[in-house]
Amino acid sequence: MTKYQNKQETRRERKLAVKKWMVSTSFRVSLLVMIGIFGLLYIIQMSSVSTKGFTISELQQDIQSLENETRALSVQIAEHRSMASIQDRLSGMNLVAAGNIEYVTPVGTEVARR
Repeated sequence: MTKYQNKQETRRERKLAVKKWMVSTSFRVSLLVMIGIFGLLYIIQMSSVSTKGFTISELQQDIQSLENETRALSVQIAEHRSMASIQDRLSGMNLVAAGNIEYVTPVGTEVARR
């Protein structure tokens, strides 16, 4: 076997083959397709993130309005629990005040026998 029959690719030939492949149409098309795919994926992701941000913003506004409503209801509860409010409501019910209160004491202090 001669040296030329077992020909191995030299560095220069490999470099030229890589350059030829990089300049080829198939490489350019595949590179363009990959750029397009990644661009589309980026746009989809940004759209999803912005939609979620808008949803979060709406939910935060709902939380604020519910907190305000809770505060208002707490104030109303406190007003209705006040002694003046209770007395006003009782006076409108035509109730009679208890006069003499007598307490009954049982004969035995046991409630139940065994």
